[in-house]
Amino acid sequence: MSLSPQRVLLLACCTTIIAQLGITLYIPATTQLASKLNIEEAEGYKILLFYLGGAVLPIVFMSRLIRSFGRHTAILVCSAILFVGSLLSLLSFGPEVFFFSRFMQGIGAGGGALVGRALLTDISSGAALAKNLSVLSYSFILALIGGQVAGGFLVASLNWVALPCLLIIGLILTSTLAFIIRARLYKLDTLAKKFTLTPNYYAIAIQPSFYLPVILGGCGYGIFIVYQGIGAYVFHSNFRWSSTDYGTFGLWLGLAYYLGAFTVRRALSVVSVCQLSFFGASLLVASTSVLFLAAWQNMSIHLIVGTYLVIWYAQATLYPCTAAMAVNKLPGANPMMLFSFLQQLVALTFGTLATFFIPYGIQTVALLTACLGGLGVVTALLILKREA
Repeated sequence: MSLSPQRVLLLACCTTIIAQLGITLYIPATTQLASKLNIEEAEGYKILLFYLGGAVLPIVFMSRLIRSFGRHTAILVCSAILFVGSLLSLLSFGPEVFFFSRFMQGIGAGGGALVGRALLTDISSGAALAKNLSVLSYSFILALIGGQVAGGFLVASLNWVALPCLLIIGLILTSTLAFIIRARLYKLDTLAKKFTLTPNYYAIAIQPSFYLPVILGGCGYGIFIVYQGIGAYVFHSNFRWSSTDYGTFGLWLGLAYYLGAFTVRRALSVVSVCQLSFFGASLLVASTSVLFLAAWQNMSIHLIVGTYLVIWYAQATLYPCTAAMAVNKLPGANPMMLFSFLQQLVALTFGTLATFFIPYGIQTVALLTACLGGLGVVTALLILKREA
């Protein structure tokens, strides 16, 4: 704790904010971007999927990059990739180039967030790690609220080109903070080299104490990503919401996420991480089931808004718990990076499946997410049984 963990935690929060802004800033712009790229409005969901696809990739090289050049250099490399991707998106004139720029943005932002979460395992473990991850949730909330509200305002008053410019400003600030605390990051590199062996990801991944939380976290994140990705389309096509309307809705979604993160910090002194995870999974299956039933009727805006808020709240309670469970008995930063990768991969898989379901109506997407919620509850029960 002598390595000034508050500044390291701040850097981890900054990387999380940048990664989430890459999603939330663009969500209110989905309709405008679909028109610019000459694609169907429902296909605007791909703008998010390409970004998430890029965010999965850094696990392939991030561990080796950190071991060879250190945490500071890894963050700078990710910032450079994000800068190039953002610049490319400004210069793109067709869907192929734009999607590729989003893929590059995902690599840079996802890689930075990966390093940020790994830093938390350098300075904490166990319940302390779960609490630090809930602090990370607060930064996620900031990006969730600020990104969606700012995105809606910028798209309505200026143009979507303001979005990558805002990302560039954010990554410059993050790189500056990394430079300021580089000496502390070098010390963490030194300590990690003393105690960390070359990672055996396969040996980590086959442990039930690891892969069960990954599946549970992936189900929750998959539901979250699907409804986040189609949100602008659903509210625009059914309720005629504008970009500004959906951007403002981000304030309420952020507050719901904040309550979930706040619940984690308070509840962990009373219940176990496993019990709290089951609570989050139960909320997810209940809300997605309600959405599935509502999708077959005339959808009420109050019902849809309410279930969206519950999903955001449930995901906020689920993420820090599943991450803490997965890496609790595994030392070093590599298990956290593997957890982040696999959770993103599971969520991306289900998110991609949703693209095939969208043309057949919102009912099929709702069915997919309800099944995900059911799988999450079953997985949470298996975790509780193992811990009993």
